[in-house]
Amino acid sequence: MTELHLLENIHPDKDSQASFDALVGIDEQKRLLLDELVALLAPERLVKWEHRHHPKGIALAHRWKKATPLVLLSGEVGCGKTALAMAVGTPLAQELDRRIVVLETPSDLRGWGHVGEMSARITDAFRQARQRAKEIGAGLMVIDEADDVATARAQMQAHHEDRAGLNVLIKQIDHLARAKDPLAVLIITNRHAVLDPAVRRRTALHLTFARPDAKGREAVFVHLLAGVKVTPQRIRELVIASDRANTPFSYSDLIDRLARSVLREAQRRDAPVSIDLFLECLSTLEPSPLMAERP
Repeated sequence: MTELHLLENIHPDKDSQASFDALVGIDEQKRLLLDELVALLAPERLVKWEHRHHPKGIALAHRWKKATPLVLLSGEVGCGKTALAMAVGTPLAQELDRRIVVLETPSDLRGWGHVGEMSARITDAFRQARQRAKEIGAGLMVIDEADDVATARAQMQAHHEDRAGLNVLIKQIDHLARAKDPLAVLIITNRHAVLDPAVRRRTALHLTFARPDAKGREAVFVHLLAGVKVTPQRIRELVIASDRANTPFSYSDLIDRLARSVLREAQRRDAPVSIDLFLECLSTLEPSPLMAERP
Protein backbone atom coordinates (compact mmCIF):
# COMPACT_ATOMS: atom_id res chain seq x y z
CA MET A 1 0.00 0.00 0.00
CA THR A 2 1.44 3.39 -1.04
CA GLU A 3 2.08 5.83 1.80
CA LEU A 4 -0.35 8.73 1.99
CA HIS A 5 1.09 12.23 1.66
CA LEU A 6 -0.92 15.40 2.26
CA LEU A 7 0.11 18.51 0.32
CA GLU A 8 0.85 21.20 2.90
CA ASN A 9 0.97 24.99 2.93
CA ILE A 10 1.49 27.20 5.99
CA HIS A 11 -0.40 30.49 6.32
CA PRO A 12 -0.20 33.48 6.42
CA ASP A 13 1.42 33.45 3.01
CA LYS A 14 1.86 36.45 0.68
CA ASP A 15 1.06 34.52 -2.49
CA SER A 16 -2.08 33.03 -0.97
CA GLN A 17 -3.31 36.47 0.06
CA ALA A 18 -2.81 37.66 -3.51
CA SER A 19 -4.74 34.64 -4.76
CA PHE A 20 -7.56 35.33 -2.29
CA ASP A 21 -7.76 38.98 -3.32
CA ALA A 22 -7.82 38.00 -7.01
CA LEU A 23 -10.95 35.88 -6.54
CA VAL A 24 -13.40 38.48 -7.79
CA GLY A 25 -17.13 38.08 -8.24
CA ILE A 26 -17.53 35.67 -5.31
CA ASP A 27 -17.35 38.13 -2.44
CA GLU A 28 -20.34 36.60 -0.66
CA GLN A 29 -18.82 33.12 -0.68
CA LYS A 30 -15.51 34.52 0.55
CA ARG A 31 -17.16 36.35 3.43
CA LEU A 32 -19.36 33.43 4.48
CA LEU A 33 -16.52 30.92 4.36
CA LEU A 34 -14.19 33.11 6.39
CA ASP A 35 -16.88 33.88 8.99
CA GLU A 36 -17.80 30.20 9.35
CA LEU A 37 -14.20 29.04 9.71
CA VAL A 38 -13.55 31.68 12.37
CA ALA A 39 -16.62 30.41 14.26
CA LEU A 40 -15.51 26.77 13.95
CA LEU A 41 -11.87 27.30 14.91
CA ALA A 42 -12.37 30.00 17.55
CA PRO A 43 -15.55 28.94 19.40
CA GLU A 44 -14.49 30.99 22.41
CA ARG A 45 -15.57 34.09 20.49
CA LEU A 46 -19.17 32.89 20.46
CA VAL A 47 -18.97 32.15 24.19
CA LYS A 48 -17.77 35.69 24.92
CA TRP A 49 -20.47 37.18 22.72
CA GLU A 50 -23.13 35.08 24.42
CA HIS A 51 -21.98 36.06 27.90
CA ARG A 52 -21.98 39.72 26.90
CA HIS A 53 -25.39 39.85 25.24
CA HIS A 54 -27.25 36.80 26.60
CA PRO A 55 -25.76 35.99 30.03
CA LYS A 56 -28.45 33.37 30.70
CA GLY A 57 -27.68 31.65 27.41
CA ILE A 58 -29.80 31.12 24.28
CA ALA A 59 -30.74 27.99 22.39
CA LEU A 60 -29.47 29.44 19.13
CA ALA A 61 -25.92 29.66 20.44
CA HIS A 62 -26.14 26.16 21.92
CA ARG A 63 -26.97 24.76 18.49
CA TRP A 64 -24.07 26.67 16.95
CA LYS A 65 -21.62 25.21 19.49
CA LYS A 66 -22.60 21.72 18.38
CA ALA A 67 -21.78 22.40 14.71
CA THR A 68 -19.58 19.86 12.92
CA PRO A 69 -16.39 21.46 11.51
CA LEU A 70 -17.31 20.51 7.95
CA VAL A 71 -17.92 22.92 5.05
CA LEU A 72 -19.17 21.93 1.59
CA LEU A 73 -18.24 23.92 -1.52
CA SER A 74 -20.17 22.84 -4.59
CA GLY A 75 -21.09 24.04 -8.04
CA GLU A 76 -19.86 24.59 -11.56
CA VAL A 77 -16.35 23.84 -12.78
CA GLY A 78 -14.07 26.87 -13.01
CA CYS A 79 -15.98 29.05 -10.57
CA GLY A 80 -13.47 29.37 -7.73
CA LYS A 81 -14.27 26.54 -5.29
CA THR A 82 -10.82 24.98 -5.03
CA ALA A 83 -8.97 28.27 -5.43
CA LEU A 84 -10.91 29.75 -2.51
CA ALA A 85 -10.38 26.70 -0.32
CA MET A 86 -6.62 26.80 -0.91
CA ALA A 87 -6.28 30.58 -0.40
CA VAL A 88 -8.60 31.23 2.57
CA GLY A 89 -5.95 30.10 5.05
CA THR A 90 -4.13 33.43 4.99
CA PRO A 91 -7.04 35.79 5.78
CA LEU A 92 -8.17 33.19 8.33
CA ALA A 93 -4.72 33.17 9.97
CA GLN A 94 -4.78 36.96 10.14
CA GLU A 95 -8.27 36.99 11.65
CA LEU A 96 -7.35 34.39 14.28
CA ASP A 97 -3.83 35.76 14.81
CA ARG A 98 -2.28 32.30 14.58
CA ARG A 99 -0.73 30.12 11.95
CA ILE A 100 -2.92 27.87 9.83
CA VAL A 101 -1.82 24.77 7.96
CA VAL A 102 -3.84 23.90 4.86
CA LEU A 103 -3.57 20.22 3.94
CA GLU A 104 -4.84 18.89 0.62
CA THR A 105 -5.62 15.21 0.24
CA PRO A 106 -4.14 13.48 -2.83
CA SER A 107 -6.23 12.57 -5.85
CA ASP A 108 -5.70 8.89 -5.05
CA LEU A 109 -7.22 9.15 -1.56
CA ARG A 110 -9.51 6.19 -2.23
CA GLY A 111 -6.56 3.98 -3.21
CA TRP A 112 -6.58 1.21 -5.79
CA GLY A 113 -9.36 -1.07 -4.61
CA HIS A 114 -7.45 -3.31 -2.22
CA VAL A 115 -9.43 -4.66 0.71
CA GLY A 116 -9.57 -2.08 3.49
CA GLU A 117 -7.34 0.37 1.60
CA MET A 118 -9.80 3.23 1.21
CA SER A 119 -10.77 3.11 4.89
CA ALA A 120 -7.13 3.01 5.98
CA ARG A 121 -6.15 5.96 3.80
CA ILE A 122 -9.05 8.12 4.99
CA THR A 123 -8.17 7.31 8.61
CA ASP A 124 -4.52 8.17 7.98
CA ALA A 125 -5.43 11.45 6.29
CA PHE A 126 -7.45 12.58 9.31
CA ARG A 127 -4.73 11.40 11.71
CA GLN A 128 -2.06 13.39 9.88
CA ALA A 129 -4.27 16.46 9.58
CA ARG A 130 -5.21 16.48 13.28
CA GLN A 131 -1.57 16.10 14.27
CA ARG A 132 -0.32 18.90 12.01
CA ALA A 133 -3.16 21.22 13.05
CA LYS A 134 -2.18 20.80 16.69
CA GLU A 135 1.51 21.35 15.90
CA ILE A 136 0.92 24.50 13.83
CA GLY A 137 -1.99 26.03 15.76
CA ALA A 138 -4.98 25.28 13.54
CA GLY A 139 -5.65 23.59 10.24
CA LEU A 140 -7.88 23.05 7.26
CA MET A 141 -8.06 19.75 5.40
CA VAL A 142 -9.26 20.09 1.81
CA ILE A 143 -10.85 17.08 0.11
CA ASP A 144 -11.33 17.96 -3.55
CA GLU A 145 -13.62 15.90 -5.79
CA ALA A 146 -15.25 14.66 -2.60
CA ASP A 147 -17.84 12.64 -4.52
CA ASP A 148 -14.98 10.18 -5.12
CA VAL A 149 -15.08 9.13 -1.45
CA ALA A 150 -18.48 10.36 -0.24
CA THR A 151 -20.94 9.11 -2.86
CA ALA A 152 -24.35 8.19 -1.47
CA ARG A 153 -24.57 4.59 -0.35
CA ALA A 154 -27.75 4.18 -2.41
CA GLN A 155 -25.69 4.79 -5.59
CA MET A 156 -22.85 2.42 -4.76
CA GLN A 157 -24.57 -0.75 -5.93
CA ALA A 158 -23.58 -2.41 -2.64
CA HIS A 159 -19.83 -2.15 -3.30
CA HIS A 160 -18.37 -3.10 0.09
CA GLU A 161 -15.16 -1.04 -0.07
CA ASP A 162 -16.99 2.15 -1.03
CA ARG A 163 -19.50 1.69 1.75
CA ALA A 164 -16.81 0.92 4.28
CA GLY A 165 -14.77 3.96 3.20
CA LEU A 166 -17.78 6.26 3.45
CA ASN A 167 -18.61 4.93 6.91
CA VAL A 168 -15.05 5.65 8.03
CA LEU A 169 -15.21 9.16 6.58
CA ILE A 170 -18.39 9.88 8.54
CA LYS A 171 -16.91 8.43 11.74
CA GLN A 172 -13.76 10.54 11.34
CA ILE A 173 -15.83 13.68 10.84
CA ASP A 174 -17.88 12.86 13.94
CA HIS A 175 -14.72 12.16 15.94
CA LEU A 176 -13.34 15.53 14.88
CA ALA A 177 -16.45 17.25 16.16
CA ARG A 178 -16.28 15.47 19.53
CA ALA A 179 -12.52 15.87 20.02
CA LYS A 180 -12.63 19.64 19.41
CA ASP A 181 -9.34 19.48 17.53
CA PRO A 182 -8.36 22.79 15.86
CA LEU A 183 -9.16 21.40 12.41
CA ALA A 184 -11.95 22.05 9.91
CA VAL A 185 -12.62 20.00 6.78
CA LEU A 186 -13.54 21.53 3.42
CA ILE A 187 -15.09 19.12 0.92
CA ILE A 188 -15.37 20.21 -2.70
CA THR A 189 -17.50 18.71 -5.44
CA ASN A 190 -19.08 19.55 -8.76
CA ARG A 191 -21.92 17.11 -8.00
CA HIS A 192 -23.19 17.70 -4.48
CA ALA A 193 -26.43 15.82 -5.20
CA VAL A 194 -24.54 12.50 -5.30
CA LEU A 195 -23.00 12.99 -1.85
CA ASP A 196 -24.36 10.76 0.88
CA PRO A 197 -27.12 12.49 2.88
CA ALA A 198 -25.23 11.74 6.10
CA VAL A 199 -22.31 13.84 4.87
CA ARG A 200 -24.50 16.70 3.62
CA ARG A 201 -26.46 16.67 6.88
CA ARG A 202 -23.27 17.25 8.89
CA THR A 203 -22.11 20.36 7.05
CA ALA A 204 -22.01 23.56 9.07
CA LEU A 205 -22.10 25.55 5.83
CA HIS A 206 -22.87 24.73 2.19
CA LEU A 207 -21.58 27.27 -0.31
CA THR A 208 -22.67 27.05 -3.94
CA PHE A 209 -20.75 28.49 -6.88
CA ALA A 210 -22.26 29.43 -10.24
CA ARG A 211 -21.03 31.01 -13.44
CA PRO A 212 -20.85 34.81 -13.20
CA ASP A 213 -23.87 36.99 -13.94
CA ALA A 214 -23.52 40.52 -15.30
CA LYS A 215 -22.35 41.87 -11.94
CA GLY A 216 -19.81 39.08 -11.58
CA ARG A 217 -18.47 39.60 -15.11
CA GLU A 218 -18.15 43.33 -14.47
CA ALA A 219 -16.06 42.61 -11.37
CA VAL A 220 -13.84 40.28 -13.43
CA PHE A 221 -13.25 42.84 -16.18
CA VAL A 222 -12.55 45.65 -13.71
CA HIS A 223 -9.97 43.37 -12.08
CA LEU A 224 -8.38 42.28 -15.37
CA LEU A 225 -8.18 45.85 -16.68
CA ALA A 226 -6.57 47.37 -13.59
CA GLY A 227 -3.80 49.62 -14.89
CA VAL A 228 -5.51 50.17 -18.24
CA LYS A 229 -7.29 53.48 -18.83
CA VAL A 230 -10.95 52.61 -19.50
CA THR A 231 -14.36 54.14 -18.89
CA PRO A 232 -17.34 52.49 -17.17
CA GLN A 233 -19.20 52.61 -20.49
CA ARG A 234 -16.53 50.53 -22.19
CA ILE A 235 -16.51 48.04 -19.33
CA ARG A 236 -20.23 47.76 -19.87
CA GLU A 237 -19.57 46.86 -23.52
CA LEU A 238 -17.54 43.89 -22.35
CA VAL A 239 -20.24 42.83 -19.90
CA ILE A 240 -22.84 42.85 -22.67
CA ALA A 241 -20.55 41.15 -25.20
CA SER A 242 -19.75 38.36 -22.72
CA ASP A 243 -23.40 37.50 -22.13
CA ARG A 244 -24.09 33.94 -23.28
CA ALA A 245 -27.65 32.97 -22.42
CA ASN A 246 -27.44 29.23 -23.08
CA THR A 247 -23.90 28.50 -21.88
CA PRO A 248 -22.42 31.32 -19.77
CA PHE A 249 -18.70 31.83 -19.44
CA SER A 250 -17.13 30.48 -16.26
CA TYR A 251 -14.80 32.58 -14.15
CA SER A 252 -11.82 30.58 -15.40
CA ASP A 253 -12.95 31.11 -19.01
CA LEU A 254 -12.59 34.86 -18.50
CA ILE A 255 -9.75 35.09 -16.00
CA ASP A 256 -7.52 32.44 -17.54
CA ARG A 257 -8.46 31.72 -21.15
CA LEU A 258 -9.61 35.18 -22.26
CA ALA A 259 -6.89 37.04 -20.37
CA ARG A 260 -4.14 34.85 -21.84
CA SER A 261 -5.58 35.26 -25.32
CA VAL A 262 -5.56 39.05 -24.95
CA LEU A 263 -1.99 39.08 -23.64
CA ARG A 264 -0.77 36.83 -26.47
CA GLU A 265 -2.35 39.08 -29.09
CA ALA A 266 -1.09 42.29 -27.46
CA GLN A 267 2.47 40.96 -27.38
CA ARG A 268 2.29 39.55 -30.91
CA ARG A 269 1.12 42.92 -32.24
CA ASP A 270 3.42 44.86 -29.92
CA ALA A 271 0.35 46.87 -28.90
CA PRO A 272 -1.17 47.89 -25.56
CA VAL A 273 -4.06 46.01 -23.99
CA SER A 274 -7.36 47.67 -24.86
CA ILE A 275 -11.10 47.14 -24.65
CA ASP A 276 -11.18 46.63 -28.42
CA LEU A 277 -8.64 43.82 -28.15
CA PHE A 278 -10.69 42.25 -25.35
CA LEU A 279 -13.81 42.43 -27.52
CA GLU A 280 -11.98 40.92 -30.47
CA CYS A 281 -10.64 37.97 -28.47
CA LEU A 282 -13.98 37.53 -26.73
CA SER A 283 -15.76 37.15 -30.08
CA THR A 284 -13.80 33.95 -30.83
CA LEU A 285 -13.89 32.46 -27.32
CA GLU A 286 -16.33 29.61 -26.67
CA PRO A 287 -17.56 29.00 -23.10
CA SER A 288 -16.47 25.75 -21.51
CA PRO A 289 -19.31 23.17 -21.48
CA LEU A 290 -21.69 23.13 -18.57
CA MET A 291 -21.46 20.08 -16.34
CA ALA A 292 -24.77 18.77 -17.69
CA GLU A 293 -23.27 18.92 -21.18
CA ARG A 294 -20.25 16.86 -20.30
CA PRO A 295 -20.25 13.21 -21.41
